[in-house]
Amino acid sequence: MTETHFGEPTPETCLQTARQAAELAAAADDLALSAACRSTSRTQDRRDAVMHAVHREAVEAESHAARAEQYAADPSMPDSALLYCARGAVDYAVRAQEAAGVEATAAALRTELERKLTPAEHAERESERRRAEAEEEAEERAATGMDAVNRHLARMNAYFAESAVPRLGWTAGHVRVLEAAETGRLYQCDGQVRQAAERGTWSGGRKISRERTQDLHAAGFLAAVDAADGVRVLAATPMGQVALDLARLYPEGLYESDRAAYEARYARVAKLHKRMDDKKAAARRLPALEYVGRYRRPVTLVEQEARAAREAAEQWEDEGGHCPGVETPAPAVDKLRPAAVEPRGEDAPTAAAEPAAAPVTAGPSLPTGMYYLPLVSTKYREWWAIQCGRCHGGDRITLPGEWSDKYEAAEVARMHFEEAHRPLDAPLTAEEILEAEGWPLSDAQRTVLHWAEHAELAEFDDGFWALDCVPDRWDVNKKVARGRVTGLWAAGLLDVHLLHNGRRRLVPSLTGRRVARLVRRAERQGITRAAEKDARLPQLPKRSGGYPLQSEGLYFKGEKRRADDPAPAKTAPAPAAVLPAAAPVPLPAPRTEQPLLRLLFAPRSVREQRPADGTRTVIRRPQRILTPQERERVRDIPLLNLQGALIMGLTDPVPNPSPMPEEAGAWVREHAWPAHFKKLEDRYPFGFRRWSACELGTCWNCLNGRHDICVHRQKGGPDVDRNRDWVTNHQGRTVAGFIPRPGGEPCVWWCRCECPKDGPAPARPAAKKKPAPAGPPTAPEPAPARAATTSGAPEADAVQPALW
Repeated sequence: MTETHFGEPTPETCLQTARQAAELAAAADDLALSAACRSTSRTQDRRDAVMHAVHREAVEAESHAARAEQYAADPSMPDSALLYCARGAVDYAVRAQEAAGVEATAAALRTELERKLTPAEHAERESERRRAEAEEEAEERAATGMDAVNRHLARMNAYFAESAVPRLGWTAGHVRVLEAAETGRLYQCDGQVRQAAERGTWSGGRKISRERTQDLHAAGFLAAVDAADGVRVLAATPMGQVALDLARLYPEGLYESDRAAYEARYARVAKLHKRMDDKKAAARRLPALEYVGRYRRPVTLVEQEARAAREAAEQWEDEGGHCPGVETPAPAVDKLRPAAVEPRGEDAPTAAAEPAAAPVTAGPSLPTGMYYLPLVSTKYREWWAIQCGRCHGGDRITLPGEWSDKYEAAEVARMHFEEAHRPLDAPLTAEEILEAEGWPLSDAQRTVLHWAEHAELAEFDDGFWALDCVPDRWDVNKKVARGRVTGLWAAGLLDVHLLHNGRRRLVPSLTGRRVARLVRRAERQGITRAAEKDARLPQLPKRSGGYPLQSEGLYFKGEKRRADDPAPAKTAPAPAAVLPAAAPVPLPAPRTEQPLLRLLFAPRSVREQRPADGTRTVIRRPQRILTPQERERVRDIPLLNLQGALIMGLTDPVPNPSPMPEEAGAWVREHAWPAHFKKLEDRYPFGFRRWSACELGTCWNCLNGRHDICVHRQKGGPDVDRNRDWVTNHQGRTVAGFIPRPGGEPCVWWCRCECPKDGPAPARPAAKKKPAPAGPPTAPEPAPARAATTSGAPEADAVQPALW
């Protein structure tokens, strides 16, 4: 049993009170039973009901008393369990006596369990609590050398470092360059970067990597100061000092080599809508440290005392200097620990300037290529996820699941590594080497197997396509050679799944999965290499007849013909002499499908459009013509944000006259807007939240030259807002709504194109003709073929090239 606090009854008192309450309840039960035995036919029902009610309460009181005796015999149970059982027994005893109609004498037992504390006991309890807190704080200070506030800062800095250091893309060499700059002895002379032996002597010394120094200087982590004789002294900037402290707190976030750091930076910028050269140039640059203000260096107790002594001396001098016979004021010494030796006056600034190493409890180590991902934590728990950087070639993939214990997360990471990546590193046996050499697949054939397993390899009327096959870019489709896919299918490495909508999907078979894994391991261990040309693989006997191509109108056995694929017309037999020698074979009727623009931007039904005889006045507003610099800004945004800007009319907005100049508005957006506003604002070329509906630009159809399907022509009118806006808190959550224009004036968006919004629709632009082939046209083969494509097959993007 635990120690009893002041004001709480002892375990013996709880047991005695519970037993007395059970006895009083049993006595009330006996009285009710005796009354029921002496009942007459007139009072029998009422007395039976009273007897059963009293018996239920007595049984509960007895069970609480028995449970209290059981808890008292268990040393692991706290005293609160005994107190709970005793109070329950008293309550049931009072209810039993009240139900029996006797005096509730059990209520007097509550005073034994609810004794009030005296003032002396209150004071002693408070003193004990403060003494325990003081002892705990003294132990923490002796272990860390910091008070509670700075210990909290150290923990927050450790969490910040785990997310910020991997984003820097640094190696241990970058940290060594900043450490050399921290000493004040890093300089550059005659194109060579060195660390001088002594400060102020700018000659000789250890060589430092010039490339890493230049990268850190270009990113703003180093500042150069010109000295004598063409020497430039390099010192760490405030951002560089913060980044160095974070790298010391979390060295696991540094990359093993410059190549690994470059690949990690490239994986971050590869998702942007940029050219390949721009992505490589961006990956070569070191990114700046984000959210520098989140880091605050903790101050030790020694530094606090030195600062207090310095401030006391300065204050004493400001108030009139030294007076004979009066002691110089000194900083107060904490009574909870022995007084530390004060540093001398000349050593105090140096002691205050030295950074303190914050004690951080290191978590369990992870396998190579696995990382912790800190999640949003609660008040009492911290949550983590696991990211794997080996599944998709440097691009980190978050594993499913969240954990509040780092050791459990590390165990899941190790299990994933053992199942997915450890077998790739295991040496191959002699049988596996022979089998791997028997499958001389080319790099293109291995890529097809990878697409079939990790993407979607499907067949359409115009051939085979790999859908969404690039992991770091959205909606990228690639056409696959027909012979390459059919060869892998004939060799038994691919299987065909017939979907319910008539489509065919190709997936790797069990043999294909095993072969792909085997050749990948063999190439990784340097045993085999990819062949230069596609290998002619042996065919299975069941698949030697060839692949029934959908483009030729052929089907698998048991596959149903689609409704939109009419069967070839059968002609009556005729004598061979009647038919000409070169009679054309009848082809199946081609499918008539709408082009991409008609599928995406088709007008609404006729009943939803405005009648042609309706009259309305379209207010002509000026149209913004983008400059070449603004067009480059629009092209540089990600493709998904570009699509959103086109739909919302944010590609060419026209601002209304405002009394606030643009410089003042930029200052407000930079310093007054919350972070979630600025994050959304930076995604679009000209901002997002600064525009009203009446300031929006041209619709996406008119930008593409399709004035016949202008958005507002389809709707039969402009876009009118609901004259309502929302108030959000600092986290972006909506807390209230308000009406910006109490008069009810609507804010209207008309497409700013000069095309008419009513009346007869403009003529549809003619389709672009393909250039004629250079050579003479060859005679078509007599085999039937379909020229139309399906909606699932990727088509040439006709929207984006015509935007400008």
